[in-house]
Amino acid sequence: MRFLDEDEKRELRSHLKEYLVEGGLATVEQISRGQNFSCPEIAPIVKWAGGKRQLLPTLKPMLPGCFNKYFEPFFGGGALFCSMAPNKAVINDLNGQLITMYKQIRDNPSAILGELHQIQFRYNALETMDEKDNLYYELREEYNRRISKRSEDVAALLIFLNKAGFNGLYRVNSMGRYNVPPAHRKQINAFDEKNVMAFSKILKNSEIMCGDFEDACKDAKEGDFVFFDSPYYNTFDTYQAKGFSEEDHVRLRDLFRALTKRKIWCMLTNNDCEQIKELYKGFNIRSIPVKRVISCNGKNRTGKEVIITNY
Repeated sequence: MRFLDEDEKRELRSHLKEYLVEGGLATVEQISRGQNFSCPEIAPIVKWAGGKRQLLPTLKPMLPGCFNKYFEPFFGGGALFCSMAPNKAVINDLNGQLITMYKQIRDNPSAILGELHQIQFRYNALETMDEKDNLYYELREEYNRRISKRSEDVAALLIFLNKAGFNGLYRVNSMGRYNVPPAHRKQINAFDEKNVMAFSKILKNSEIMCGDFEDACKDAKEGDFVFFDSPYYNTFDTYQAKGFSEEDHVRLRDLFRALTKRKIWCMLTNNDCEQIKELYKGFNIRSIPVKRVISCNGKNRTGKEVIITNY
């Protein structure tokens, strides 16, 4: 592990300048004069169960001071990744449609934005809620038709349905068909154009995988950092077609131990329960209060999570 030398710092400043100018966040003149300008943090493109955006003020001070490559085997919405914008990363998720969406955002964000503008305009222009709900069901059926044909043209529909669907869920039935009902919103603001373009730019520095969490970590080396935003223990199983079993949790714990022996920084989050604490006994465990953003039952919108580190 090491700090950047002067040449690397100059290269990083050059990349930052390019990012700010191309993203429309600052002009060359503002940067050269040292003028203050707005540089908003990149936000997740979709809302995802268990997302960590609310925990960023707690998670970021707990990160290793210096690491090489960033790994995130349970990517979901990627809130921590967005806030860090790492220059070398491997991101992974078992949801094939979600990963296809990220690849499309990386490779062709303008096309996705064009389709999103059209869909959102159609929805917001409708006068009655019945008309809006009918369009939602029409778009949902089209999304299911595309995924049944293994089409890679799903990004815009997935983003819109995620924002227009009930509680930001991603849920499929036993046949793999997306079945979330509409949220009955009068107006939808599904995307921010500058944010999508900025997200696309940081994805270009990433290897994007779709598979098992162990495979996503196989190339991690000493000095790398792995963030496991793992599926909650006995919670939210229905959000995944195959769930996440007791055996999977044990397998994940064994991987955490193996990475620790290889001197790889690891951080893991999960719900605060005795089973998780027992699995990770001997590691640093911090309990924190959280709000459950995605929950059908208002009584279940508060709880506790644990942040587990090997450093």
